[in-house]
Amino acid sequence: MKKNTILLLAVAMTGILPGCKKFVEKGDVNTNPNRPPFVTLNTLLPAVETATAANHTNVAYITSMFSQQMAAYTSGPINDDQHRDVRISAAYAGIYQNGLTNAKILLDLAREQGSPHYRAIARILFVTNLALATDTWGEIPLTEAFNAPAQLYPAYESQQSIYDFMHKYLDSAITEIGQTNPATVRPGVDDLIYGGTMASWTQTAWFLKARLYMHTTKKGVAAATSNALAALGNAFTSSSKPYQVVYSDRNNNPWFIQVSGRISGSQVFTIGPSKRFVDALTGITYPGLFDPRIDTLIFKSGTGVYTGIPNGAGNVSNNVNLTDVTFYGRRVAPLLMGSYFEQKLMEAEALFLANGGTQTSTGSTPAAYAAYMEGIVANLRYLGYDTLLTTPNGIKGKTYVNLPQVRSSAAALRLELIMREKHVALFLNPEAWTDMRRYDYSTTLYPGVALPLNQDAGMGGQFIRRALYPLDEINRNPNAQAALKTLTTKVWWDE
Repeated sequence: MKKNTILLLAVAMTGILPGCKKFVEKGDVNTNPNRPPFVTLNTLLPAVETATAANHTNVAYITSMFSQQMAAYTSGPINDDQHRDVRISAAYAGIYQNGLTNAKILLDLAREQGSPHYRAIARILFVTNLALATDTWGEIPLTEAFNAPAQLYPAYESQQSIYDFMHKYLDSAITEIGQTNPATVRPGVDDLIYGGTMASWTQTAWFLKARLYMHTTKKGVAAATSNALAALGNAFTSSSKPYQVVYSDRNNNPWFIQVSGRISGSQVFTIGPSKRFVDALTGITYPGLFDPRIDTLIFKSGTGVYTGIPNGAGNVSNNVNLTDVTFYGRRVAPLLMGSYFEQKLMEAEALFLANGGTQTSTGSTPAAYAAYMEGIVANLRYLGYDTLLTTPNGIKGKTYVNLPQVRSSAAALRLELIMREKHVALFLNPEAWTDMRRYDYSTTLYPGVALPLNQDAGMGGQFIRRALYPLDEINRNPNAQAALKTLTTKVWWDE
């Protein structure tokens, strides 16, 4: 079993300081004496899937404040909301310890047992975690990160090379899914995401490739959109299952554990919907445009107007929260990592840009407009609204899509409309922050966005572009010190 040098973080986090040097040098970084030394494919796969979903939450818990969907009450999160020494250490540790390391073990074990389908799933989960890491911190360890004890201080690699690696890994996954897989080592009920349906994993791989291509629009919009659109042709369809982990009363959704359950249980408030996000959905930012999804995504107390928390302000008077009755805050809520509705809005954006569209231009192709409308409808349906009046919330969905501010025409389509809908659809998703950075926090595309109140003076009045490396990593790996960047330094695809 290969060892991950990044697991040096685990030593510090668990307080195992005496004998640490000997422990590491023996190469036993991943060895837990209280667990069996061997794992099986069908026991490791669900662990990697749930860890990936948890890592998604750990990143979004902080970055949702940077995309100004959420804001902090007080305590620890307020420092992140005000851009003070942002490190997101819990997510970094989780991605490397429980995500990347275990996905690599799953991949190696699947190779040993001759299962190309398990290998493919392991690669896709590996890329999902790796993308979270590089899009949050920029340069990170990769090639040398799994070679302990031979390599205890892995090099930090450029984000561009990491993106090349992720595309190659996804290409390999797609190829492996097409290979014959022995019936004795085939994923099934242990696959919590797709139940062993490999066609769905193929679609997910293509979806992730398209998303990665769209991240690089600043590096060349023609190539990025062309490659993304080609990939999307093989990705999700309207009948596809979402890329998500669904939780239960026994195994609770991470947002319930971290936010909504703490509110309903011990009345601990950490983060809540931001004023900017609430205003954008209640007719304040966009006069006359009330988005019914707000009552599904968040909970409002009382009968007054919707009042969110201004980013950076801390604990102020507000009446909206992410509670255990909201769609993503329920115990049994899905943890969504990719979807058909994100794909259609991504397609609309790609088609708009490929047609020469800009942040201020008006008009695009009928295909762009059709993808835009399909993305809206698909998100409404996912949240329990529809346009066919077959659900209790059907009338609300039908009313919304027919508002003049929503249903325009191909000739009147603007990038602002697409990105507004994408921002709502990506609620509590790290992709929302990626989009904002790609468009330089544009107030044209995101009206109302502004620097957080009480922002750290060291930011120089600039928006945050990445997180800092955790202190444990900086203290233990000299290569981390050499790779240090500031919070305002753009990652590769943002340059």
